[in-house]
Amino acid sequence: MFVSHYKRFFNVLRSPQQAWWPYGGADWNMFALWTLLINSPPREEALKSCSASKVVRELRDMPPRRRRLLKAGYILGFAFLIPVLGLFFVPLFCLLALFKGKRIGPMQALRFGLYRCDCFMYPIIEDWERGKGAVSVLAQAVIHFSEVDIYRMYSLFIRAAHHMIDVYNAPEHGKVQDKLTFYAMCKELGLPCAAPLTPEDIKNLKEKDMPLFMKPSNEQEGVGAKVVETVDDPDLQRAVDKPDEWVVQKKLRNSNFLRQYFPPNPPLCGVRICTVMTKNGPEILESWIRVGAENAVADCPFSAGGCEFAINAATGEVWQGSDEKHMKLIDSSLEPSMTLSNGAKLPIGGVKIPEWEKSLDMCKRAHTEMAPESFTIGWDVAHTPDGPLMVEANLISNVGCFMGLRYGSMCQLWPRIPLMWLDLAQWMEGKSDYPPAPEKVKIAGIKSVIKESEWLLKRAKKEKEELTKRLKCIKTQDPEEENPLLKKVTTELFLRNGEIKGLNVEIDALKEALGELIPAGKGKLKKSPSMEPAGPSN
Repeated sequence: MFVSHYKRFFNVLRSPQQAWWPYGGADWNMFALWTLLINSPPREEALKSCSASKVVRELRDMPPRRRRLLKAGYILGFAFLIPVLGLFFVPLFCLLALFKGKRIGPMQALRFGLYRCDCFMYPIIEDWERGKGAVSVLAQAVIHFSEVDIYRMYSLFIRAAHHMIDVYNAPEHGKVQDKLTFYAMCKELGLPCAAPLTPEDIKNLKEKDMPLFMKPSNEQEGVGAKVVETVDDPDLQRAVDKPDEWVVQKKLRNSNFLRQYFPPNPPLCGVRICTVMTKNGPEILESWIRVGAENAVADCPFSAGGCEFAINAATGEVWQGSDEKHMKLIDSSLEPSMTLSNGAKLPIGGVKIPEWEKSLDMCKRAHTEMAPESFTIGWDVAHTPDGPLMVEANLISNVGCFMGLRYGSMCQLWPRIPLMWLDLAQWMEGKSDYPPAPEKVKIAGIKSVIKESEWLLKRAKKEKEELTKRLKCIKTQDPEEENPLLKKVTTELFLRNGEIKGLNVEIDALKEALGELIPAGKGKLKKSPSMEPAGPSN
């Protein structure tokens, strides 16, 4: 564990000059955080082309003193604090967590701290275990994520890092985040979209044209959005005076079919479809629907009382979701668990999103035509009485862990997830600001990753067997009453099944990629004497 950690640390500090093949959560966690730190402030091309990106703005606005402290903290933390002092403090941390009612193993906590500090940071930023203190928050993170998650879980920090690399390699694609430019591109491609009003349209508005929806053209997450109820609203003049900074549209309505699963008077509830650019073209990576709270202006964020539900990418069927209460005040490891939106009367779980296939085709075409040099794009699609409409594009899109999804549940719902790390490794080949990987290094890297995945698969299968026995025992003891442990064990078993499914798909794809690089019969893998993966190859 420590050898692989320092090997990875050495590779990252010498990146992007060092030749190595980053793959998976452990490699990309360390590489992503360093990439973000050394790109603060961002270069001029990112500031000019992608000012709407929250990542670009936060890196731009970071005070120099904080920037220096974070870089020093990164080096000191990975070189000494976590691996060395962690040996002494982790047992104490586990003991304190036990007093808080959270049982975790020292090796589990140490591995998590060494390999996935991005997943440690996420619960702190998102305020899990609200009001229960730092020990409870960090202990919940260790409980929430499995061993497979440590190596295969995707995070927002990782997405932010490859987003920055994409912006540097193709800065012109930043224009898709500007809403006015995006609508013009949709119109040119013949994609249905929510067309904005021109300044002349706004000047000639009548009361019958109300209500309208108004938002900044270069903001995200509903920042600055409002509903305009009257033609004499003074904010409309701002859109007339500065048409490049504001978008004014007819207020869209949710489709009649979906409205019955929302609370009364909901905002427009959008579907987020994230596409990933593979070597064979765009595919669907993630999908969910945001259901805003009653009387809310926009469908996000959680803090406004809304909730979000994962959608099976292959079928368009809504699965389960979560909200702020379940993620921050209850046990996050049981999430997502909701099937009923807050304030709604009918459960949305099990409902198929109308015209799902059309929505997917729209997003794939938009990715191909608008920004083919971007690895992932999150598309917001509104399902209205007139059918699905493109609303906006997000080069930096959230990831499924914000609603409690983990690698296992993602693999059950989103078929492309097991191939995402290979897609990313192939996508980054030849990019500036990314480590070069000569064929020899790539072959060694793939062989190492196959061993790692096979090791993880073996561990997941063993855990599945233990959980199956435990579930049978619980049902035998309480055949009629619901044991409090039943939901926990059932959830964990669902996750292990997803991990096994995903790892099998990944191993097959890795072996195929290896076969393309070396002649038949010469790529046989040697059995590793180590229990645990040895880390990145270089």
